[in-house]
Order: sequence, then structure tokens, then C-alpha cells
Amino acid sequence: MELTNYEVVRYPSGQFVITRLPVSASGAPTSGPRDVMGAYTSEEDAQTALDRMIAAAREDRRAA
Repeated sequence: MELTNYEVVRYPSGQFVITRLPVSASGAPTSGPRDVMGAYTSEEDAQTALDRMIAAAREDRRAA
């Protein structure tokens, strides 16, 4: 799980959604359906959640 696999999208309603992009076998982002990882009412909450996801992924990599 890399930072480049995620994006925070702001919708006109004011909602912030974190999505995960699909990746190829080499790890490069590809086109296709995205997984919704979470929806938030503030950009700060979305960024905090994204930071936690990335930190957890790094911990998982170190443990493997």
C-alpha cells in the first residue's frame, strides 16, 4: 500500500472521500474502479485518516 494508490476527492456537497486506486502487477496505478476507503465531513479528518492508513501499511511492511 503506497501513498500513490490513494487520493482524497472533494465533492461539491463538501464531503471528502478517500479512494484507493487499482494497481498493476508492477505497482503502477491503473484505470478501473476505485475502492472507497472512507468518507469524511472535513478535509482535516480525511487527511488524518489517510495518514493513519499509510502509517499502518508501513508497519505491516516492516512486520512482514
